[in-house]
Amino acid sequence: MSQPQDQHADCDVLVVGFGGAGACAAIEAHDAGARVVIVERFTGGGATARSGGVVYIGGCSPSQRRAGWDDSVDAMYGYLREETEDAVSEATLRAFCERSLDNAAWLEAQGARFTLPFFAAKTTQPPDGYGLYWSGNEKQRAHAAKPAPRGHVVDGDGMTGHVLFAALAEAVARRGIEVRRHTGAQSLVVSGDGTVVGVELLSLPASQPLRAAHLGLKGVFEALRSARSKRAERARETLEAFERRWGRASRIHVRGGVVLASGGFVFNQALLRERAPRYAECMPLGTAGDDGAAIRLGEAVGAVSGETERCAASRFIAPPEAFVTGALVDGTGRRFCDETLYGATLSKAISERPGGVAYVITDAAIRSRAEQQMKQEERVRDFTLGQLAAGHANHLLFRNYCYLTNRHVNRRRAPTLEALEQALAMPPGVLVAAIREYNDAIASGRPDAFGKARESCAPLLVPPFDAFDCSLDSALFPGPCLTLGGLRVDGLRGRALRADGSEIPGLYAAGRSAVGVASRSYVSGLSLADCVFSGRNAGRDAAERAAHASAGLRR
Repeated sequence: MSQPQDQHADCDVLVVGFGGAGACAAIEAHDAGARVVIVERFTGGGATARSGGVVYIGGCSPSQRRAGWDDSVDAMYGYLREETEDAVSEATLRAFCERSLDNAAWLEAQGARFTLPFFAAKTTQPPDGYGLYWSGNEKQRAHAAKPAPRGHVVDGDGMTGHVLFAALAEAVARRGIEVRRHTGAQSLVVSGDGTVVGVELLSLPASQPLRAAHLGLKGVFEALRSARSKRAERARETLEAFERRWGRASRIHVRGGVVLASGGFVFNQALLRERAPRYAECMPLGTAGDDGAAIRLGEAVGAVSGETERCAASRFIAPPEAFVTGALVDGTGRRFCDETLYGATLSKAISERPGGVAYVITDAAIRSRAEQQMKQEERVRDFTLGQLAAGHANHLLFRNYCYLTNRHVNRRRAPTLEALEQALAMPPGVLVAAIREYNDAIASGRPDAFGKARESCAPLLVPPFDAFDCSLDSALFPGPCLTLGGLRVDGLRGRALRADGSEIPGLYAAGRSAVGVASRSYVSGLSLADCVFSGRNAGRDAAERAAHASAGLRR
């Protein structure tokens, strides 16, 4: 590695990470008058580009109005106040809800669109041609607020996170914001009074073969880590050694601040085992850039992290919707929650059961309905080879894989519940009693013990009976996982905090690099909405700080 160069390069705001939150921070800072530089370890996009493109929007959006839903800011706030479990202050959450429509309009001004109609059935992602859907637990938390669907999918085919990021990237390019790709942040530069005034960088030369090799090593690591291969750690070490061997060091000074927006840490399995061990064996959802760099950089200068034990492992048992009419039990045979809850909420409940073990119990009647429902799903053959190669049908491939695996491979089958109980090594009589109670409540018209809606309950009566494994570490039934914690920040400005609550001047964090709205409980669209909210907050405040610095004022 060469000695530091470009010692006198400077800017007003430096954004570390070119994903959803980083792009939003950069655009907002630029539009507030700041000179902005983005540094990105790879080429950009992050987990945003890999996502389904769902943004959580409430308050009666145009899509909601067209579908006949009369939502309000108060209803959105009431629901999220319970759903998010006080991850942020009431003032921050209220601002998040009040600015929801403005942030959606801002995204549309950058080129994203939300025009597709409402899809009513429970699903992980609406079929092509639909946009608005129930993306969380709104129906299950109707006691907290009037339910309304708030998951808004960006217009496009299949998984449209790449469409959303492309719009943001184009907005960055239109503004002439400098993006330094293949450039990683190594450490923060701090002045004598504790202010963050710059970043030490490591950049690959502008050599096409070198950068192509860099991306190739990244791809190998991501594939192995996603497959939970034991070789993933060696691939990570090779990638980092390559960067050290060919990287050139430099430093950039900042007047306003450094915004850390490099994602979470789900691709850093060592850190995952240390901070969130219950999720260490889950399938990671993100990219190699989700390596915990923000936590490493921030903690090194006194920032404190929080909620790092929190993850969202999406344990989706529907579609097919028929499967949620079965019974979810733990390793002892006891039911423990409403089976219709959002996938990440289910995974959290599963993680709290003994050993993180769980099974969905179905009978022949449920399996027959499930088969009919899957025949009505989108078909892979309707996608072009180009769309398949680009990952536009990944949501459909994932759903079909999970259904077929759970239907035929990832299950134990028995002619009676007693025999199934024995096959799963459960305490005698516990599963039988749990299913009897479930069936009796349905037959008598009593409310479900865990609040499941009557239309989502079906008696388990027709043999043979199946149990498919929903444990978080299931080898056959993956639960895509992302980390939710990060650096603690002032929620309205994105300023990083020390353990005593004081601010670190010049340091910001946004998106999954920070503790935010989605950091204790995740539903689809909440993280992307938080990236927009927190990214814009941090970018705006850092730009204002730079303006004060240029005017010779302290802030």
